[in-house]
Amino acid sequence: MDYKNKIALITGANSGIGEATAHRLAARGCTIIVNGRREAENQRVVAALQSQHGVKAEAWTGDVADEGNCLQMIEKVFSDHGRLDLLVNNAGIGVSGDRVAENPTEQFERVMKTNLYSAYWLSREVFRRMETQAIAEDSGLRGAIINIASILGVQAWAGAGVYAASKHGMMGLTRAMADEGEKAGIRVSAVCPAMVATPMTGKTGSDYIQPEDIAASVTYLLELSPAAWPTEIVIPRRGCS
Repeated sequence: MDYKNKIALITGANSGIGEATAHRLAARGCTIIVNGRREAENQRVVAALQSQHGVKAEAWTGDVADEGNCLQMIEKVFSDHGRLDLLVNNAGIGVSGDRVAENPTEQFERVMKTNLYSAYWLSREVFRRMETQAIAEDSGLRGAIINIASILGVQAWAGAGVYAASKHGMMGLTRAMADEGEKAGIRVSAVCPAMVATPMTGKTGSDYIQPEDIAASVTYLLELSPAAWPTEIVIPRRGCS
């Protein structure tokens, strides 16, 4: 896949997995649109992408838990660039280890809107527009949507019910849209890692999966031939069941 002249939108791109993915794509020549809630951090990443990789990069500051903001962002992207080659739904929030029986509705709704609704809103709007794009000669596809899910999208355990529900929902969305995308020529896949060392998890060190591992999984999916159609990559952590 030739990344030059390709445009990627990454949500939650100003730290952790999103930032690592932005750098990996930029290193290959991709134009990056950085989304996140913190303007200063968005601009820090944009500046780093431009200085380190010499690519075009811009920021859209806003909360993807708000449908109106998602719709405005997609409208702006297509108005400015005319197309989008890659959407990475990475934005997400975690929750405490409370049991489902102890979890308030307000927290459940906040997690769902950030982790699941945002992926639905953005994927819906992008998919509609990608369907009208020409098939790229280098990839054989019209575009790609990659969802950063979790191992809790295919498993679940006590204390993680709300987060797991959001990621199971994301996996259902991914699998259905991958089936729809097969005919449309739009790749839809998910990456499902175990615990990753990010600011959100608060974990650090080599015992944990690194953000760069997830970024590498994203480019692996993008570089497959159009005949290869995986819906998900599950990444367990060594030494953990």
